[in-house]
Order: sequence, then C-alpha cells, then structure tokens
Amino acid sequence: MNINDTSTYQNLLRSLGSQQPAASANDENSESNTGNKNYDTVDTDKVSVSLRAEKLSRISAEFFSGTLTSDQIPELVDRLYEDGFLSNDDYRGLGGDTQSVSAITEAAGFLSQFVMSESVDGDSEAAKSLLNVIDVINGIDQTTTPETRRKESEAYDYVANYTDLLQEAGAPEDVIDGFNNVMDVLGALDSVRKTEQSTGALTSYASVQEAYDDLFKDS
Repeated sequence: MNINDTSTYQNLLRSLGSQQPAASANDENSESNTGNKNYDTVDTDKVSVSLRAEKLSRISAEFFSGTLTSDQIPELVDRLYEDGFLSNDDYRGLGGDTQSVSAITEAAGFLSQFVMSESVDGDSEAAKSLLNVIDVINGIDQTTTPETRRKESEAYDYVANYTDLLQEAGAPEDVIDGFNNVMDVLGALDSVRKTEQSTGALTSYASVQEAYDDLFKDS
C-alpha cells in the first residue's frame, strides 16, 4: 500500500462503507449537517450501522468533497483513527504515531470502535449511554452548564458500572483497559471542570490532557 497515494484512502473509505449496510442518502446528509447527533432517535438494534454511516458521511464531506491532497493525508489518517476505523496496527501502518496520540483521542476512538463492532447492538441502554459518553468526550471544550455537568457525571457513573459488568463477564483485557482509560479521561475532565469553577480558566482538550497526565499517567 502506498500511504501517500490519495486513491488509497478513497478506496479505504469505500471499503469501510461497504462493511455495513449503507444509510440512506437523506439520513447521511442530515447527519452531516446537524452537529451533535440526537441519540434518542438512534435505532439501537443497528446502532453500529448508524454511527458508522454518520462518521463516514462527515469524513467524506470534509476530505472528499474536492480533490484530496497529499498534505491532507496525515490529518485524514488521524481522523480515521480518532473515529474508531483504524486499529493501532492499522494506524501505524499508515504512518501514524500511537505514542503521540492523546488519551482523549484514544478514548474516543476506543468507544467508537467498540460501538461499531456491534457489541451493543440491540442493547438499548448500553447503546444510548455509550453514544452519550462519546458525545461528552467530543464536547470537552464546550462551555460548562448545569446540563453538561449532569451529562458528564452520568457518563462517568455509567462507564464505571459498565466496566464492572464487563469484568464480571470475563471481557478481554484490552476491552477492560480501554474502558478504564475512558474513566480516567472523564475523571480528568471532572477535575478540570472543578478548577474552572474556582479559577474561571476555561476547559480545553489541552487542560484535560494535562490533568490526565498528572493524575493517571504514572499510576
């Protein structure tokens, strides 16, 4: 594979889209134009299909509405990894550096990959709750409101309980590690939000990553 050939990524995107039944054109267009998705309307029997179609639609609109240039390839590879379409090995094979990936990006990618693997298809509570956790992580730099704080608290509590259930069920170690990392990211976010309340410093991806490093990186 030539990782600098733009046609490689066009073929890759087509391949990713063919792995699940395609959403309708109207669904994809509406999803790509509405910002955060209303997860209350997601068909939880096919949540993996819905999330995959939404993400591929946005990537296609962003990178393939015109001619993909070689300068855009690193950003596209990062985006595919962040959205859960590439494993660590795939990412490295396309020139990505997993050592430089932030814990936040890793958490978002893990959750997307977990949902798109059909792990929660048909489980209404898990599907909606994990989609909302993804939404919380993607909205780290949004202005703090009582509603966002409620969602962040619910996200942490749900992931903690879900991880316990997975451990009891004997889930693979890499899955448990992935959810533990999600919990750590949400814990770092909570720490930064509390600092924001006392100092007025706005929460950002950088400040959450810094808090994560201080709290968990050496633990």
